[in-house]
Amino acid sequence: MPAAKPIDPDDLVIHVLNVGFGDNILLEFPVDDSGKRSYGLVDCYNSKKTKGYLEKLIQKRPGRSHLRFVCATHPHLDHIKGIRSILTDATYCPEEFWESGFRHNSVTYQKILEALSENKIRMVRVSSGMEQYFGKVRITVLSPSVALRNRYATYGVDMNNASVVLRLEHHSEDVLLMAAREYKGNTSLEAERKAGQSVVILAGDAEFDSWAQISQEYPKRERTSKHDPLVKRMVNYLSCAVVKVAHHGSMHSAPLDIYEKMKPELGVVSSKQRRSKREGDRQTLERGLFPHQTSTIALEECDAEILTTDGSHDSQKKTGTGANQTTTEKPGSVVVVVPPGGKARWKKLKDKVKTIPDPPTKV
Repeated sequence: MPAAKPIDPDDLVIHVLNVGFGDNILLEFPVDDSGKRSYGLVDCYNSKKTKGYLEKLIQKRPGRSHLRFVCATHPHLDHIKGIRSILTDATYCPEEFWESGFRHNSVTYQKILEALSENKIRMVRVSSGMEQYFGKVRITVLSPSVALRNRYATYGVDMNNASVVLRLEHHSEDVLLMAAREYKGNTSLEAERKAGQSVVILAGDAEFDSWAQISQEYPKRERTSKHDPLVKRMVNYLSCAVVKVAHHGSMHSAPLDIYEKMKPELGVVSSKQRRSKREGDRQTLERGLFPHQTSTIALEECDAEILTTDGSHDSQKKTGTGANQTTTEKPGSVVVVVPPGGKARWKKLKDKVKTIPDPPTKV
């Protein structure tokens, strides 16, 4: 592994917390003009660990405690259990709440809606194509599409395929200024092609239907420059450096061809291998609830490294060989650092589900 580098004020940092069988992702945005960081939260299973970790983050790297937004990718308990506690906390209460628009009749989801009303938090129903800008960071919603939403317009839908999928890209300049220049035709196609090295995709629990729709709406495209129309280059908007693997690495999460389009360097699986045993006369049957085999095989076919928060399947490059070496590591949160327009790097911490780790200063 290369030597760790200090986290710079301009870096985008993504913290995938180890909370067991659930999702809990903190986004740490680069410093603003006042020299302070701001934060976003994508899903929250464990509010106690989220608050404790965020408190330590703010102590190490001064930031605004009020979250820019909380995003519930979909209303399953392992993604929203801790959200109400965040919404009702005066210290961390967010400016906005993002969700897919697919309703659920659970008590947990109902209490989230009540908390939004009581605390006057703006609710945003996101769809594919929506973009939000945070200085040099652009967040694009890849899913759910309007087409999927219309198919799943009633309760009883395939909730996982209704997941919000986010694409984060970190540029070397303000996104709005960059977009204004591109409208004039002053854009670098080669820069677009290489943009994947500073892109992270957070996939929620998206499954095959969702990825099929994303592939239709974000295909590989041929682009020509206004100034050089004879030069055509392929631009792949699913290209990324890091993907938070959908649905805890389930066999239903994403097919191989999606990972081939992404070509990630790292796949992060937020998981906990639950096992059930049934003892017969002389045998014991063991079954993993969501075995990682399908996702890990697909990722390794694409030469991606793999880190699991429960340590059940970690695959990293062998030094000097380029080949992957699979190991069973200790559990821990995963921290990904994305420099502006640069190559992502990452580090796995050594925290257990119920412990709050110290945020790293070097990765």
